[in-house]
This record gives sequence, structure tokens and C-alpha cells, in this order.
Amino acid sequence: MTKLSSLRYIRTLYLGVMSRRQKEHQRRWYWAMMFEYADVNMLRLLETFLESAPQLVLQLCIMIQENRAETLQWEQRWD
Repeated sequence: MTKLSSLRYIRTLYLGVMSRRQKEHQRRWYWAMMFEYADVNMLRLLETFLESAPQLVLQLCIMIQENRAETLQWEQRWD
């Protein structure tokens, strides 16, 4: 986990606490927390993709070079 994503988690927690404490601005703090949480989740999704994409590209290159890339890898039965 990077320092930036750690700071985003801390900010999300802060916004969640503020939405519970300050009743007069509760809705504003709640929506700020929700948008921050959505940003954190999008960053996690991107991080996961960037970690797995190079391995998938390597696997595809190996399959293509060895002529093992078939268009249909499984058989579907219509019984």
C-alpha cells in the first residue's frame, strides 16, 4: 500500500467521524466521505489491474509464440 492510498483511507475515516459528530452538516460530511470512499475503491481497482496486467500480457505472448492460443479453449454442450 502506498503512502497516498494510506492518506486517503485516513481522510475517509476522518470524514466518516465528522459526519457522525456534526449534526448540522451531517449530510455534507457523509457525501464527502462517500465520494472519498469511491475514489479509494477506484484506486484499489486500478492498482489491482496494474499488478496483474503484465503477467497476463506475458502469458498471452508465450501462448501466441508457441501457437497454443486456440480460439475456443472449452467445449460447450447443448444437451
